[in-house]
Amino acid sequence: MPGSFKKFLAVSFAAAVLATTLNAAPAEARYGRRGAAAVGILGALALGALAVGAANASPGYYGGDCWSERRPVYNRWGDFRGYRNTRVCN
Repeated sequence: MPGSFKKFLAVSFAAAVLATTLNAAPAEARYGRRGAAAVGILGALALGALAVGAANASPGYYGGDCWSERRPVYNRWGDFRGYRNTRVCN
């Protein structure tokens, strides 16, 4: 398995365990609704995916002969609008 997928599985599992632990107290079922556990698990998986995405984001370096540079951005009339990170490769 690739390293990023292993990280994803580990973080998702940890988040699911945490959500299950926090949701361990039995929820009071009113009118036949029992969705609190499902919402907790789905939220934990979403947080796990966000954490893996943040961990895998490598700012400024793409590997090989590529890197990121801040370049000025101009609109169609030639007015300066700010800076944007741009991928530059040799």
